[in-house]
Order: sequence, then C-alpha cells, then structure tokens
Amino acid sequence: MTGTIKYFNSEDAAKVLGVNVSTIKRWTEGGALECIKTAGGHRKFLMSHLASFVEKNRKKNSKVNLFTLESEQDIEISYRILKGDYKYLVEYILEHSLNCNREKVQQVLNGLYLGQYPLHFIYDVIITPVLHQIGHLWIENKLSIIQEHFASQTIRDCITRLQGIIKMPQQVDVRALCFAPSNEMHDIPLKMVDHILETRGFAVYNTGQNTPVEKIGDIFDTIAPNRLYISSTNRININELQSEINKLYEIAREIHCDVYVGGRSFDEIDYSHPAVKKRLFTFEEVYKY
Repeated sequence: MTGTIKYFNSEDAAKVLGVNVSTIKRWTEGGALECIKTAGGHRKFLMSHLASFVEKNRKKNSKVNLFTLESEQDIEISYRILKGDYKYLVEYILEHSLNCNREKVQQVLNGLYLGQYPLHFIYDVIITPVLHQIGHLWIENKLSIIQEHFASQTIRDCITRLQGIIKMPQQVDVRALCFAPSNEMHDIPLKMVDHILETRGFAVYNTGQNTPVEKIGDIFDTIAPNRLYISSTNRININELQSEINKLYEIAREIHCDVYVGGRSFDEIDYSHPAVKKRLFTFEEVYKY
C-alpha cells in the first residue's frame, strides 16, 4: 500500500464530506472543523481533522458522497475513489479479498459505483487486475488453491451484492444467454458480463460454470436468445472444447443468434464461424457492442 495522505485541500475535504466548499469554509470559521492555515491563507486538512469532525457530527454527516464515514480509513478510501487512485484501490481490494474481508471489498465497489464510475470501468480497471494478481500469486505458489478459492469467492460475492444497487433500465427486446463450457470453473467474468448486459436492458440468462453442451439445444428452444456470450479461460483439452463450441456456433446460426466470445481460450480456439460477431477483450466492449 502507498502511504497515507498528508493533506487535503478545501475542495478535497468538501468532496469527501459530501458538501460544497463554502460549507467547509463556514465550518472552519465557526470552529466546527479544524484546519491548518498556510501563510497564504489557504486551508489544509489532516486526516485527523476530518476523522474528528465525522466522529463529532455523525448524525449531521450521515449523507456523504459515497458511503458512511466511520474511520480514517473510510475517509482515505473515499478520497482515493474521488481522486481515481486506481492502483491503490486494486492493492486494497487484493489485500482484503485475500483476507476474505467482504465488507471492505464491498465498500470500495459500492463507492466506485455510487461515485458515478461506469460498471464496465470498475470491472476493467479494478476487478480484472485484482483477479489477475490472485491468479499470478497462485501460479507462483504464493497462495494455496484453498486461499485462491477464498479470495475469488470474496470477489464473486461482492460483485453479486453490487448488483443490488445497480440501476436497471427499461428492458429492450434482447435475450442474452451467457454460457461457460464444460470444465470452465472461472465464472466471475461471465457474471460481470451478465451485470453489464442487464444495464443495457437485456433479459439475461446465465448458465454459470461448467455447463455441458449436450442439452443446450433445449435451453435455446426455451429461451430463444438473440445473443450468445461464451466465456472460456480453460486451455485443457482444447480439441474437445473446440468441438463443444462448434456445436454452439451451429445452433446459434440456425436460429440467427449472434455470438460473442471472450476469454484466453480463444487464443487457441477458432472463432471465425459466421455466427460469431465479435471477440470481446474488455468489459467496455461488452457495453458497446
């Protein structure tokens, strides 16, 4: 983690406390909020100044920009979100996901969303780097498989809970099927695709991880999807995986369903089939196409 913030200016303090700069000025002049005045007359605030104000004025300060401030660390996180310090936030979420601290991870995700960051941006810039770092730590034998599972499950749970505060638009006439093939155990990317498609007004059906393809035709008959999103990161048994996905391509082609694919498996799997509209590399592309 990077070091703590030394000073806030009046604009920073206003954003963190969820008020305007004139209110900050009024509070400091009235003695309600401590500050340091420079020789040039500018107000500077230490973390302790804001934390002390929050402690003394909890009821008055119950509505802030991002979330309820209870500690200096809450103020720090609020500040980092408002300033767009993504490197810090990635490290923070990584640390707390490894410790299975859902509350801390959830606080950041909720704060980012309430701070008007687009959902696809949160997933591309914050969550994806965290998941990559968890994977690298496991590959380097710095995490056991159990620790990797605990950290990943923490992220998965918090993403699911985030869905509860996401504003959903009026539905459009698009039915999207999100599919993870056999032996695909990494369903977090598919869940994030699911969320983003919901924000586009799509009706989304998510098969979850490790879905056998044998009975998939029945699902197509029931749902009649307009779009099929296939997510695969598994590089084991590529020939078998290619065979499964070819079946999906053909079923989609027969019912005029557009296919979108994503995940590192497609570095090796052919996706040149006419039914495939695009390989997606980012969550922003999920939002755009």
